[in-house]
Amino acid sequence: MTLLFWLALACAPKEAGPAAPVNNATAPTPAAAPPPSASMPSTASPAGAETTATTPTSSDPASDPNPQGAAWDEPTGGADKQLSDAVAMLTTGDASRARGALDLLKPLPSQYPDRAEIPYNIGVAHNILGNDTEARRSWLRATEVDPAFARAWLNLAALSASKGQHDAALASLQAGIRQDPRNVDLRVAAIATQRQLRRYSEAVVEAKSALKVNSKAIEVYNQLALVYIDTGQTDLAKFMCYKAMEAVEGADQNALLQSNFGQIYLKDGYPGDAISSFRKALEIDPNQLSSLQFLASYYLDNRNYSDAIPLLERIVGLLPEAGGPRTNLGIAYRGDGRFEDAIKAYNEALRLDPGSAEPHRNLAVLYSDYMKAYDAAINEVEAWRRYGGNSAEADAWITQIRKDQEKAEKKRKKDEDARRKQAEEDAALAAPPEPAPEIAPAPEPTPAPGESSPVPGDSDSPWGGGQ
Repeated sequence: MTLLFWLALACAPKEAGPAAPVNNATAPTPAAAPPPSASMPSTASPAGAETTATTPTSSDPASDPNPQGAAWDEPTGGADKQLSDAVAMLTTGDASRARGALDLLKPLPSQYPDRAEIPYNIGVAHNILGNDTEARRSWLRATEVDPAFARAWLNLAALSASKGQHDAALASLQAGIRQDPRNVDLRVAAIATQRQLRRYSEAVVEAKSALKVNSKAIEVYNQLALVYIDTGQTDLAKFMCYKAMEAVEGADQNALLQSNFGQIYLKDGYPGDAISSFRKALEIDPNQLSSLQFLASYYLDNRNYSDAIPLLERIVGLLPEAGGPRTNLGIAYRGDGRFEDAIKAYNEALRLDPGSAEPHRNLAVLYSDYMKAYDAAINEVEAWRRYGGNSAEADAWITQIRKDQEKAEKKRKKDEDARRKQAEEDAALAAPPEPAPEIAPAPEPTPAPGESSPVPGDSDSPWGGGQ
């Protein structure tokens, strides 16, 4: 059950992260490239993430988690100085600094209505502050000023995806592609979104169109391989991976490509080769999320908890707002005998996702089967039922827990009686023996009247006679 459980949880969308600020719109660089199997960009802009999502890698400049935007001239004052100061604040992702950046940026749109990067960065500030409505409005304004401003389209799509509105996300991406048909990042995000919507044939068409635009776009090959992996066409997936290695110099050092090889081997029944590929991906990029997830799942399934724990801890760090990885970390801690750490992990998962049933289920297992805290276990089973657990199964489970509790109580009493009896026996053996009573010497017989007392040496004496 562990693997399926892990995959189901890992598919939950990642919370939106801060969008990437840019300095000017004259030659905007694309927003951070989307996670290869997510629908949207990751940490640099609001993002959703599915099972095989990955974080940006340092080997791919387009995936820099904090891109600085287009090249621009040294500021000479005025709007450029205010914009550069605001970008420096926004790049930190800190809310208080985002408010300061917003104060710098707010006066600029009326003075410079033709500069799309100004409303774009206002949107970034609102995104950091959690004002999604204002962020969307600002990014839409950026696309009105410059319809080919790809970053704004990417972030609009990401904002929709973060709310589970994947059709709306795809519409934003397609609008961006119509305005900037040669932008591969928009096309990669569109392919990933189509995958998430299970529109695989459309994803294939989009990928082939993207390769006509840029035949050396490694992320397009990766996305197309993932489409074929999703649909069980591992031969075609493998072909695309090898095709990427032919077309793109250094493709063998792409972490997602190695992860895709790992998934192919896993589906084809070669776990040893899969593990090697996942490990190679992590050598290239220690934070390559899909490899971390699949490798951790493999270790959990094989009860190799000590190797699963560091991978899961890394995943938790990469997905700080996701509850699923914490539940799986709790499973690994439990298997490793770290019960208190497991409880903390499960409770943290519940804090992040209060409506989730699985942490309650796992807490019930921990309390009943491992810690023998039966009352706590029953409480967790009831909570599991409330949040969607099967009611009949919950009843049967509680009945079994109570039987185990009764059995444990009888055993406790029996053991306690045995210990008390043994203690009494041990105490008796340890006590010093009582001294034997002293026997007084028998008194000498008193002679009868007319008899004389025996005299030593007398032949009739009890001491014998002698001459």
